[in-house]
Parts: sequence; structure tokens; C-alpha cells
Amino acid sequence: MKISHCLLIVVFSLTSIHVQAQYWIGIKGGPSYIMHDYQFEDYKDSFNIEDNSNFHIGAIMTYVASKRFAVTTELNYERRSRTLSNIPDVSDSATSVFNTHYLTAPILLQVNFGGSPISFYVNGGIKLNYWVAGNGTLYTPDIGLFTDGKAVDYNIVFNESDPKSGQKSINDPNRLQYGLSAGTGFYLDVVGGGRVLVDFRYNFSHSNLGFNGRSEDFFDSAVPYYENFEYRNHSITVSVGYLLYYNSQFKRKGASTAKVKK
Repeated sequence: MKISHCLLIVVFSLTSIHVQAQYWIGIKGGPSYIMHDYQFEDYKDSFNIEDNSNFHIGAIMTYVASKRFAVTTELNYERRSRTLSNIPDVSDSATSVFNTHYLTAPILLQVNFGGSPISFYVNGGIKLNYWVAGNGTLYTPDIGLFTDGKAVDYNIVFNESDPKSGQKSINDPNRLQYGLSAGTGFYLDVVGGGRVLVDFRYNFSHSNLGFNGRSEDFFDSAVPYYENFEYRNHSITVSVGYLLYYNSQFKRKGASTAKVKK
């Protein structure tokens, strides 16, 4: 099948869903468990890289294609962190806390089971992650020589070779990162026509944050250590949300479709 035919099928399907305009819309949020997958695992021979907990929050919309199938889209803010510390008796020495901030947009095909007042589902699809900003704290013995033993706080800047004081640049950052998501959960209908959502999901990231390389960040490169950005963030998320149902056919009910005679 040609690519143009596939695109036509997708457009037709989305248009059909939009014409029906039956969907659930609401907000969701919850904790995230972040795991760090380095391209070169021997990096962990020199440093302790801790998995950590964080959070996400955003909006969710589910298009109801049929009783069994639906398409869920979201727009979320996600905060992810990484804590690094040196392993004793290893020549390299550094302590770092690095926070990243993302806008993420999962697009998931959903299969539903059961009915009211409780129904279950499984879903899966793609996830787009846009890296908005980052900040951190870094300490090495070399930095301590310039700061009286204190750590350096910094903000991330993208594609700048000469950042200002308090900023750190990244060589060739991957700001748009791709991934896959799959999960399960359930809906619970509540009084008033609303619905409570509980969602469990595993998110697999395909893209590294960036490429390694020393830049003129701290004290004119007098510090030999530089952060390793060749890693991916996988996560397990638990979300709780509240949704309301909307059907555009109700708005059109009673409207006349007859042509007006001149």
C-alpha cells in the first residue's frame, strides 16, 4: 500500500471520529519513577547514577471511536531528575544533580473492556518529548578551587558556544525526543456524569539527550570534568485524573437542516 493511501485512511478515520465528536476530556497527574539508560554502561563504573521519583501533570482527551476502541492524546508537563555521585576509591570525582523539564504528547490507541460503572483498558502508541529547559548543581574538586569549596548552580542553554555565568551549554542537544508508551488502567463513573481515571504506564525513550563534548562553561574550561548527556530516560508513571464526557451531536439536536427558500 502506498504512503499516500495510508495517509488518506488516517485522515478519514480522524475525520470520522471528529464528526461524531464523542470524547472524554479532563486533567491528570501523578508520580513518575525515572530510570537512566546510558549509551555506554561502563560510565556507571565510575559514578553512582540513582533512579529517582518525580512528577507529571497535564490534560487528556480521549476520542471515542466505538464501544471497544478509542484514541487518547495528552499534553503533559514532566519533570525528570538525575543524581550523580562518585564511587569511593575511583579517580574521577564529581557530585551532580540535574533536572530536565519536558512537554510531552503521547498518542495512544486504546482498547476498552467492561462497562459502567467501571471499565478497564489497555493502550499503546508513540510519545513525543520536547525538552524545554534544564538546571542543575555541579561540584568537583577543580570547581571547589574557584568557589571556596562550594557547588555551582547552572541553567541549561541550547546551542550556545559562549554561555554567560551560571549557564551551561550542550553540544547538539536532542530537544525533540521520541519514545513509546504502553499501559493499562480503569475508569470509574461517578455522580454528576464525570469519570475518575487511574492509569499505569511504562514509557520507553528512544533518543539520547545529546552528544558529549567539552564546552566553555565553567572557568574557561579549567575544569576537566563535563556532564555525560548520552543517555535516555525511561519511566513508570501512575496517574489519577478526572474527565467529563462531551458529544457534539447533542448541540446539533433540534437544529433544522432544511434549506431556506428565497
